[in-house]
Amino acid sequence: MTAIPIGNFIIIVFCWVEQELKSVTQGVRLRGRGFIPQLSDSEVITMEIVGEFCGYRGDEAIWKYFKQHWKPWFPKLGDRTTFVRQAANPW
Repeated sequence: MTAIPIGNFIIIVFCWVEQELKSVTQGVRLRGRGFIPQLSDSEVITMEIVGEFCGYRGDEAIWKYFKQHWKPWFPKLGDRTTFVRQAANPW
C-alpha cells in the first residue's frame, strides 16, 4: 500500500466532510445566532480530523500545524481562540 501525499489527504477529507455534513444537517444551520465565522464548519472539522490523524493532540497543536504549514489553503484561519471556539461549537 502506498501513502498518499498529505495535501491529497486533506482534499479527500474535506470533500467527505462537506458531503456528510450536508447529509447530517439537511440544510439546518449549526448556529442559531451570532455572526457567521470566517472558516466554514467543513474546514474546521477537516482540520480537526487531519490534525488528529497526523498525531496532533488538542486544538492548539492542530491550529499551530495548519497555521505553519497550510495557511494558503485556509486563508481565513484566524487566531487560536476563535478556532478553538468554532471547533467546540458543532460538537
